[in-house]
Amino acid sequence: MEKDKTAQTQVEANGSQNAQPAPEGEIPEVERLRAELEVLQAELRAAKEKYIRLYADFDNYRKRSAQELESANRAGKFEAVRSLLGTLDDLERALGFAQAKPEDLIPGIKTVLENFARNLKGLGVEPVPGVGTPFDPRIHEAIGAVEGEEGKVVHVYQQGFQYGEALVRPARVVVGSGVKEAQGNGQSAER
Repeated sequence: MEKDKTAQTQVEANGSQNAQPAPEGEIPEVERLRAELEVLQAELRAAKEKYIRLYADFDNYRKRSAQELESANRAGKFEAVRSLLGTLDDLERALGFAQAKPEDLIPGIKTVLENFARNLKGLGVEPVPGVGTPFDPRIHEAIGAVEGEEGKVVHVYQQGFQYGEALVRPARVVVGSGVKEAQGNGQSAER
């Protein structure tokens, strides 16, 4: 019986090797797979070309954005420098007047200061609130405390500035401690 099965298997194997091609209406499996492979390869080439174009477009966009950012940065600095040149001119004129009439120096310097403050405001730079306002560690730097209303700015040693919400420089201030100094008879006013 085993011989019959082996012989039958050999006949079936030989028969399949000598099998006739599929009828004309049917495409053999190998041909169908080749056609499918060609379609998939064409799709892959198209996707690869699309990816390469998209990558090149993105790279160009990145470079253009960097150039635009640099250009905007340069334009901002240019505007700031141009507005400050007027202050330079005013200071040179003030020095010229100081040599001729020293008494005219003070009004000239006040005018230069006012023009400079106006130029800063035109650039969007505003002074930090000062004397009489509550001490705010986000915008003030306390450099001392003296007798005065507790927690309030008593004196501004150096003006601070903000550009929008960004702090350019904190104001260096003296803050009220709320403690009264000893009076003439040696007793404290607070008990």
